[in-house]
Amino acid sequence: MANEPLVAVCGLYCNACTLYRYRHDADRKDAQEFLQKVATRWNVPIEQAACEGCLSEGSLNPNRLKCEIRKCAMSKPGVTRCADCAEFPCEIITKFSNDGVPHHAVVLKNIQRQRKIGIFEWNEEEFERVRCQVCGVSLDWYAKECHRCGTVNPGVVGLFKDVDQPHYRA
Repeated sequence: MANEPLVAVCGLYCNACTLYRYRHDADRKDAQEFLQKVATRWNVPIEQAACEGCLSEGSLNPNRLKCEIRKCAMSKPGVTRCADCAEFPCEIITKFSNDGVPHHAVVLKNIQRQRKIGIFEWNEEEFERVRCQVCGVSLDWYAKECHRCGTVNPGVVGLFKDVDQPHYRA
């Protein structure tokens, strides 16, 4: 499955991650500024302000290397993600979903859906859900409008539309 690594261990959809989108959308005018803020916050060179998803073999967000959820899944035979775990929902994922970060609040629902329809199908649903309704570009969780065509896309990523990326502030 080509994009399976974009379905995180915790149930997030990495393709809608603000950092992932800024790193992969070549036409973003403010990409360098955003990536520099992240690099400064993480105290790394701008080239290392990247994450390809916690299941990818590419760059990882430094916080993901310390992630309790990822470590837990890696320690259990046959478990790649929380959706595979017989102990779901556990204290670790429940605490994560209630940590006040808006996009973390959806992980329990996401994992339940992943278990119901499968990872591949869920990945496809999310891919369609986070696309601009006009030009088709993938949006991030906090996009208020499409960075390519400027269209306001109500409901596409609407859960977080009034939030100003608190987890990435430098």
